[in-house]
Order: sequence, then C-alpha cells, then structure tokens
Amino acid sequence: MLGRNGTYVGLRKYQTRVGAFNRFLRANGRTEEERELVAAKLVGRWRSGAPLTLAADVDNPTLGADPQRNNDFDYSRDTRGQQVPFGAHIRRMNPRDTELSRLTDVNIHRLIRRGTTYGPPYDANALSEKDDEVARGAIFLFISANAMATIEFLQQEWINDGNFVRLGDERDPIIGRQEEGAVFTIPKQPVRRRIHGIQTFNVLRGGEYFFMPSISALHWLANLQE
Repeated sequence: MLGRNGTYVGLRKYQTRVGAFNRFLRANGRTEEERELVAAKLVGRWRSGAPLTLAADVDNPTLGADPQRNNDFDYSRDTRGQQVPFGAHIRRMNPRDTELSRLTDVNIHRLIRRGTTYGPPYDANALSEKDDEVARGAIFLFISANAMATIEFLQQEWINDGNFVRLGDERDPIIGRQEEGAVFTIPKQPVRRRIHGIQTFNVLRGGEYFFMPSISALHWLANLQE
C-alpha cells in the first residue's frame, strides 16, 4: 500500500562559479551586446527567460515574463540550430521536435522540475577566482516515477554527451562537467563558430534520491491503528 502511486524525487545542488562565467563572456565578446548573445546561445534563452526561438536577435523581457508564451515553442523553424544551438542547455534538456541521431523518443525522458537559488544574487562585475568560491547557486528537485530513465539518463546522455545531437564530445555548457579543451558550437552561415574555453560553470555539490508516497499512501499511514 505504501508504494502504490508513489514516485521518486531527485535533489541536485549546484554551486555557480560566477567569476569564471563572467571571465568567459568577456573573453568571447567585445561588447556587452556580444557577451549577452553568447550567454543566450549557451542557455537557449536570454536573461529575461525569453527563448531564442521567439526572440532571436535581442532580449524581450515582456515575453520572458509571460509564462503562457515563454515556453510555447518548438524547433521546427530552427532545424539547423542557427537560432538555438543544438548544444544549448534548454535544447539538450528538452530537444522537443529536434531530429536526434539516437535515443529519439523524447517523451519517455520527461520529468517535473522545480528549482530555487541560494546565496548572493548574480553579480555581473564578479571576475576574480575568489568570486568562484562564493556559496551561491541553484537547488533543483526532479519528480519522476522512473529515476533511471529520466534523471540519470539526462545526466549521462543529454548533459555529458553530445552524440545524440551529433556534437561528439561536447557537453552541456551550463551544467556539464567539462574537461580541458572543451568547446561549444554555434551554427551560423557561412561558417559555424566554435567557442573554446568552456569550463565547469556550475559545480555539482550534492544530490540524493527520495521516495515520495502518494496521497492515498499518506492517508493509509495516518489511519494506521496502533
């Protein structure tokens, strides 16, 4: 009875190396606009939350603040990844209708995710290695009935591998664990851009799996007789 209709909860805690991220942006963008575009390409969204598929050239804070619109998109008009690179964080985490080279059934890897931040807010002027050690980052909860087919799969295949989108050894530029010489590919015409120096910008500091009983199981527990 306790296990009926229950599910699993995964916990992940990341520490953000803000200084390293800011140094990387400054090394790969001559102007503030160029740096913001590089950041958006890595994530797949602008800082406001507006997706590049709906705001390809400049940020749109109104769109980013609209929960009815900022997640209502697919990649049918971006089959070459020129708006949202194939290796961008949000495209990896949910390829949607992207043509994949393997493990092509996206729907069996879906989960419910909620997150929050901790520590001081993001500081655009943080540039030193000391800033990398500040205790700030994000905590995520993932809910899924099959942890191996979702949370573990995402970590192993879509975060830390690139073959499913034909990117070889490239890893998620935001939460992937990077190795020396890591790159990020931005498709564009006439020649793609490959950005070198991708680092581990978010360090995994902890994680655990928990069982979450159903409401009916909680009722059953509450009514147990001694």
